[in-house]
Amino acid sequence: VILWFCNCIKTCHISVPYNTDDNMLHGPVFIQEPNSMIFPLDSEENKVKLNCEVKGNPKPTIRWKLNGTNVDVGMDYRYSVVGGSLLINNPNKTQDIGMYQCIATNSFGTIVSREAKLQFA
Repeated sequence: VILWFCNCIKTCHISVPYNTDDNMLHGPVFIQEPNSMIFPLDSEENKVKLNCEVKGNPKPTIRWKLNGTNVDVGMDYRYSVVGGSLLINNPNKTQDIGMYQCIATNSFGTIVSREAKLQFA
């Protein structure tokens, strides 16, 4: 088992298959990072899901950034985080187009996902 820790000052990037005993303390590790996507403007679903799945012990907290700014799920009812993934209800081209990143943090460190570009067509 390889353990990888970040200090609190650095931002770390890692995305590797990772098997560990769930009781072992370790920093966050991506199981799945978000992928770029194109949302069809004529979609009947009217919902976007950007996937992010993270493992860590203690359980990491997940937050999202859009174009480098924190997505405030408490201030915009359209946004919610479910199981780490970002759900955007009634996506709006003007407000929601851009680069998204998933950030996971626990007491052992912080990891930042690759950028995922959300476009509309």
